Amino acid sequence: MANKVIASEMPTSPFIDNAEVLGKLIKAKRTGVGLKLADCAALCGIGINTLSRIENGNANCTLSAIFSVLNGLGIKLITNELLDPQDSSLNDEWI
Repeated sequence: MANKVIASEMPTSPFIDNAEVLGKLIKAKRTGVGLKLADCAALCGIGINTLSRIENGNANCTLSAIFSVLNGLGIKLITNELLDPQDSSLNDEWI
């Protein structure tokens, strides 16, 4: 029987201000949808080792690889500068 993916917790930081927080966010999203590391790497078109380094907060990963993962998992990075503060459909969630 295959091992079940255990969901990781979302980061507690209010900002994505370093590679470690971004890696935790990516891992939480991947495990939250039940994807194994190898399956997610294949879905995103990157190597397993690259995805592992991203999730572990390695700051030397390429932006290309990081955006492949973000796009593959449906994570959109936005800036608050462009958001309408009166729009009640927006909230403070990560994704």
